[in-house]
Amino acid sequence: MNRIFEDDNILIIFKPQGIETASDTNKGTLESQVGFPACHRLDVNTEGLVIFAKTVKAETEMRAAFENSLIDKTYLALCFGALRTSPLTLTGYLVKDARSGTVQISKAKVPNSKPVKTIVKFVKTVGDFSLIEVQPLTGRTHQIRAHLASIGLSIVGDGKYGDFKLNKAYNMKKQCLCACGLRFNFPGTSPLVYLNKKQINVTPTFLRK
Repeated sequence: MNRIFEDDNILIIFKPQGIETASDTNKGTLESQVGFPACHRLDVNTEGLVIFAKTVKAETEMRAAFENSLIDKTYLALCFGALRTSPLTLTGYLVKDARSGTVQISKAKVPNSKPVKTIVKFVKTVGDFSLIEVQPLTGRTHQIRAHLASIGLSIVGDGKYGDFKLNKAYNMKKQCLCACGLRFNFPGTSPLVYLNKKQINVTPTFLRK
């Protein structure tokens, strides 16, 4: 377990791929290992920064901050394909399919859909892949993976929304998506306002030498 930042109020952990952040039973989850409640979640196969609250007050403040978009989250994704326009703001509507456990992105609003907004930016070419910086302005299930796939940028190693033939051809079994940056924007009245001076960044494992 890699501890990235800790003080009296919060603990930030680098979640490895393959472990659930939290669940109703909380068995075998990262939350159960840490011993503090998670303030948000990452997909099982997404690695990166997860914030845990060490006090009830901190949990309340953090959850409110996420709900009110006061925390900027940055992701890095290694993708098949190329981003022709950068930066690019993606919008649309996301619909969950409970039977398949997947989501779909549509341009028009449909029943039970929720609006999504994602900013994507080309960073550099890494071998045969494109490194894309992603800022989700809404926090929906599988939003980043589905939104990138909808414009022809499938995440390397993604088993649900990726390019299965290319994943097999490159023998890529690990999803190359990482929640690698956090920046806080708490109001001056918040007891966590001091965190505004901190910017937390990590390097994805798929970019480490």
